[in-house]
Amino acid sequence: MSIIISPEFKKLKNRLSDLILIHHELLLQICPNIEREYLLKFGSLEYELYKKDVKLSMLKRKLQLIQIQISTEEEIDIELIDEILEEEFFKYKENIKKHMDELNGAMEEQHICLLSKKDTKRLKLIYKQCVLKLHPDLNPNLSNREKDLFIQITEAFKNGNLNALESLYYFVPNKKVEFESEIERLQELIECEEKEIAEIKEKYPYNKKELLLDDNEIYEYEVMLNNLITQFDDDIQRCMDEIDLI
Repeated sequence: MSIIISPEFKKLKNRLSDLILIHHELLLQICPNIEREYLLKFGSLEYELYKKDVKLSMLKRKLQLIQIQISTEEEIDIELIDEILEEEFFKYKENIKKHMDELNGAMEEQHICLLSKKDTKRLKLIYKQCVLKLHPDLNPNLSNREKDLFIQITEAFKNGNLNALESLYYFVPNKKVEFESEIERLQELIECEEKEIAEIKEKYPYNKKELLLDDNEIYEYEVMLNNLITQFDDDIQRCMDEIDLI
């Protein structure tokens, strides 16, 4: 069954589907690709910098705990101090591990084959049609089977798997029923999508996009990170020397 719908409704629905596509592309493809490239260029240096930052903080805290024991005329108990440090810095060590896992993941994915411009265009075109017919915001009365189908389609889009997306597209129903009364709802959804897209573009990793396009900025950032690492090394050595003198 189909009914006549207003041009405004069609226009709004197409606008919303375009925004959903942009939103999903940012979340599922563009931002992950930016983050992967950023980690491959700077991940090792930032990992080393963070690790040294934690080490220096631990040494400073260790020195502080030793000085407290000395000031209270207690016998210096390094084993107890190390236990305290382990507990206090547990979450920081977990962050170090997480950072390394992210870096390893980026290195594993760097050899993934990218689609050609032609295939990328087709991927977006098919996905947009799927969004129009299966996205919950545009189709509030989806069956469970249709919801599961859209999850599979979104995963195929995320992975840039054109073959899988083309196969799944054959199972998308050809719905034609629309409701003009939903114009106000569509306008609200459009505003929401526009806001979320703007927020994504202001945050990491999208805010690193321009940096990755400028070779001079890349070089300058690498130099800055290396200088900070050297500075941390000097501070760490000074702190260790101070502890050894106690």
